[in-house]
Parts: sequence; C-alpha cells; structure tokens
Amino acid sequence: MEHPSTDFRSGNSREQEQALLKALIHHSELLIVVLDLKGRVIGFNNACELLTGFKASDIMGQPIWTTLIPGVEVAAVQNATKDIVASGLPSTFVSHWLTSDGRERLIHWRNTALLDTDAKPQRILSSGIDITFQEQSETERRHGIKELQKLVDNLPGLIARLDRDFRVRFMSVHSLDWFGLDVNAQIGKPIQDVIGVEAFKVLVPSFAQALAGYDSRYRGVVPYAHGGSRFIHSTCMPSRDEHGKIDGIYISAVDITDQQQLRRQLSDETRRSRTILDHAIDGTIIIDEHGIIQHINPAAQRIFGYEAAAVLGHNVKLLMPQTDQGHHDDYIRRYLDTGEGRIIGSGRDVTGRHRNGSPIDLHLSIASFTENDQTFFVGFTSDISERKATERQSAQYLRELAHLDRRAGLHELTSGLAHELSQPLTAIRATTEACLTLSKKGQLTPESINRALQEIDLQASRASEIIQEVRSFLRKEDQSSTGTHDTSTMIDKVLKLLSHEIESTGVEVVRKLNDPICHCMANRVQIEQVLFNLIRNAVEAMAETDGERVLEIESRFDQDAASCSIMITDSGPGIADAHLERLFEPFFSTRPQGLGQGLSICRSIIEHHGGTLTAANVAGRGACFTLVLPSSQEGNDHGSGES
Repeated sequence: MEHPSTDFRSGNSREQEQALLKALIHHSELLIVVLDLKGRVIGFNNACELLTGFKASDIMGQPIWTTLIPGVEVAAVQNATKDIVASGLPSTFVSHWLTSDGRERLIHWRNTALLDTDAKPQRILSSGIDITFQEQSETERRHGIKELQKLVDNLPGLIARLDRDFRVRFMSVHSLDWFGLDVNAQIGKPIQDVIGVEAFKVLVPSFAQALAGYDSRYRGVVPYAHGGSRFIHSTCMPSRDEHGKIDGIYISAVDITDQQQLRRQLSDETRRSRTILDHAIDGTIIIDEHGIIQHINPAAQRIFGYEAAAVLGHNVKLLMPQTDQGHHDDYIRRYLDTGEGRIIGSGRDVTGRHRNGSPIDLHLSIASFTENDQTFFVGFTSDISERKATERQSAQYLRELAHLDRRAGLHELTSGLAHELSQPLTAIRATTEACLTLSKKGQLTPESINRALQEIDLQASRASEIIQEVRSFLRKEDQSSTGTHDTSTMIDKVLKLLSHEIESTGVEVVRKLNDPICHCMANRVQIEQVLFNLIRNAVEAMAETDGERVLEIESRFDQDAASCSIMITDSGPGIADAHLERLFEPFFSTRPQGLGQGLSICRSIIEHHGGTLTAANVAGRGACFTLVLPSSQEGNDHGSGES
C-alpha cells in the first residue's frame, strides 16, 4: 500500500476524505487488509508490514493464502472469504499469519464486505488484532492453575480456604481421606458443618486470630465429627484480596496421629526393645566405638551362620570380607572425629562374609546413639542375595537383548557395509591386475612392485579395520567389560559404521565436542549401541526431508554434576506430541515395520549405567535425544562396613 499524504489544503472534499481515510488506515495500529473478491491483497497497511516483516509490495496482487496463511488453515480462510462474498454480512474469524522469518502469529479478524451502489460486494475489508501473546498468557495461566491444583492436591495434608464467615471456598482432595466427604459437596458450607461443632470449638480461636491478620498454629487433638479424633499440626493464615484486605483464611493441617502414637509406643516399649530386636526379621548388630560386637540378634545369627557366643566381644570385621576389614576402624574414627558418616542415616548394598567364608549380598543401614557418653552403632542388615541374583540375571537378559538388537541393526545395514568393504577389495584387485598386466608385458619394475604392495597393504588394512569395527560392535560383552571411555572416540566409531548411510542420504554431520573431552565409566559396546540407534534414527528421519539435512552431535562435561551429556539433534520433521510420552515404551514404534524395541533397550542401557535418556522437539529444527551418563570422575565408595 502506498503511503498517503496527509496534506489536505488542496483538492475537493471527496479527495480530501479519501486521503484522510488512506492516512487513517495506514497509521492505524489495527492490522488492516483489503481483498478483492478472489482473495487477492489490494491493501496492506503499515501495521501489517511491521507484524509480518513483509512489505506491501511483496504481498499486493497475491491471494492472501499464498504467503501469509499456514497450509493447514488455507481451506478455512478460503471458505471464510467465500462466505463473506456470498452473504455480504460482517463476520469474525481467528487465524494464524506467517511472518517473513517463518513464525506464526494468531490474529483475531473482523471482516466486512464493501458494497457498491447496488449493494453487491466489491471488496473485503478486514481489521485484525494480534492476540498471540494473549493466547499464550491465557494458556500459561490455565496451566499454572492446573499445576498449582496438582501441587496442592499432592501435599501430604489438608489445605482449605474459608471466607470471613468461615464458609468453605476451597478444600484439597485429602478431605476425602480425612473425613470421607466429597470435596465439591463441601464448597459453600460452614466449616462447622464439615468438621463438627466440637472440632470447631477447638479450632475457632486459630481461625479468629488469622482473620485478625496474624498467623496462628495449633498442635493437639481435634474431635472431628467425621473420621474420629486426630492429633494434628495446623497453621492458619490470613487470605487477602488484590487490595490487601483480609477476605478469609487459609488452613494447612497435617495429621500426625500416627507419629504421636509411635512416640508413645517408643517411650512405653524402651524396656522391651531387646525383645523387639531379637524378633526382628532383619539382622541387627550393635557395636561400640571400637567396633566390638555388643549384641547380635537371631536374624543376624542366621544370616552370618554364627551363634551369639561366637561373635560377642569380637570386632565386627569378623563379618566382613578381608578386602574391607582394613578400612573399617578408619571409618569409625573419621565419624567420631568429624561427624561425617557416608552410610549413617541412609542405606547401602554391601558384601558380608558367612562363617563358612562365602560372600553374602546384604543391604545395610546404620544408626548411632549415645549412652553414658559412649557412642554405639546399630547395623540393620537384610539378606538380598536372591534380589542381587535377580538383578544380575536381568542385567544378563539386557545384554542378550542388546546384542540381538545390535545384530538386527547391522543386518539392516548389510548393503552399506558391503559397499564399504567393496571399495578396498576393488582397489586391491585393480592393483593386482595392473601388476599382472605389467608383468606380462615385461614392464614390472621393483619400484612399481613396491608401490603396488603399499597400495594393497593400505587397502587391506582399511578392509581389516571395517571388519574389526563390525566385530567389535557385535561382540557379546560381559559384566567385566565396563571401563573408562571418552565420548568422542565412541561417537567416531559409530559414525564410521554409519558412514555409508550418512553419505547416501546427503546428511551433513556437525560435531561440537566439549573441551576437555568427557570421560565416563561405561560398557563401551552398549553405549556405542545406543549412539548407533539414535544416530541411525536421526538419519532415517531426515531421509525424506526437503532442504538441508543436518545432524548435530554435541557432547558436554558438567563438572558440578559430574556427568557427561551427548545431544543428538536432527533437522527432520520432529516427533509428534502424541508420541513423545510413549516413545520409550516397549513395542511402541512410529515406523510401520518397527518392532518398538530399539529405544526401549537404549533407555534400559542408559538407566542401567545410572544415567538418563530423554527426547524433545527443538523449535525450528527436528528432534533432539539427550543421554546423560555419570563421568568417571564421580567418586563411588564401595565397602561393606563403612560408616
């Protein structure tokens, strides 16, 4: 649209009015577009240019859906245009516009048909408002409310809001657990009717203090009408409106009845504690600060194969493998000197020693207490040999499944591997034939023989390298194959295996490696299998993509988190939102002939290494898979008796 002049000192009244109208349209903050009856743009004001980045000259004369309307909305816009032309009546419409840099803006339109003297539509005038940010804000607001509701409903207690008349305005879902009452049915009721008269009498002083503008707390028994009496800890806080005026109160209450009962039971049962220990399912051992066994219950005796008399008065190192015995006294001394305990208050899987010398898989947790100024340690042990055996069996199943998946993956790449091998073999054959030809002609010299042998050696080495890479990838690994590996080398090996597929698909590989190179403790073959699957999936995703095909591989070392991250990002179509949550489920596949096992196995491998594997879409790109592994710098202490 040409920018009209705003000088009205000359010309007749009609020309002045038209000039004024053009100036108003041009300078209006509204988006104003004029279309002919075929939907072609014949007016495009300054606000439209600013929003879209297109100049009016770029748009004029083209149907509006050619450049500005996303493909999925073209039909709807065309139908709306036809309806306006057919009816001549004003209408409203919401659609997206594309900007020059490919972004989408949501526009609310009001459309009016411009009629001629015979009341027939001649033009379509559309004025619009950009509501992109309003829509985003409303979406975020609704999401925030939903997340807040989820948070409140998952808090371990009762949350409620009362108005100034103590009527219920909100109550969390835990009211069902507390009182057996439907949450929605309580809204609007006086709180007295919900909790009962007696409970209201107990709590109303706290309510009144909150209405006066002060936080109040109550700790004690409340005789509720529904659900019986409970020992609670509650907090009442004033609720304020947008002007700061108190319009009600918030109530947060936690039921600690069980804790109070437990406290009473513990105080009542102190004299019976030895009986409890002796009948506990878990093994219990008490030692003093010198590591001397003071008590061992029957369960621990069964676990370790000793009678009590055989271990009482002996150092607890008797129950540890020899590899751990030399460190135990140091652990105790460090705790007594610094208060630093690596296992006290938590738990750890350790190895114990049976009386017959055989190892025992145990779960050990340790607590400490002081009596007569002397520190004692209580160890709670349970025999987890069956669980550990199951875990080892599961790990073996995972290795077998991963091995089958690797074989299946390379089976699909047979043609590519054959192509890679054919090149050095063809070169060897050509060199050999050339030597034979020269020999027949009597032209074979020592220099030509030397060059030929060097070429044959080079190509044979290349073929051998390819075979070794395939054999290494297909190797059936065992538990002892875990070691320290750098991510760069593993990525390089996988890219070599997939080089033919990458080149034949026209994919450009962009490497971004962290400095220093990140090292991680891993089973190299399994991690290379994960990288193989993710990179191959990315290449396949871009196979049908028009335009550039870029595979970006970035590795990072996070020193604070002691972790290695590898991000694999493609420029493909991305992952459908409906598939993201199910992507790693077994037997779920987005490919018609896929078995749905590859990504499931990949995540299992990474989680078995103590890491994570996630997927997401990248705006303006395709999909990004991120795997995170603990780095080899992360310290892991092993031992059965460490405090």
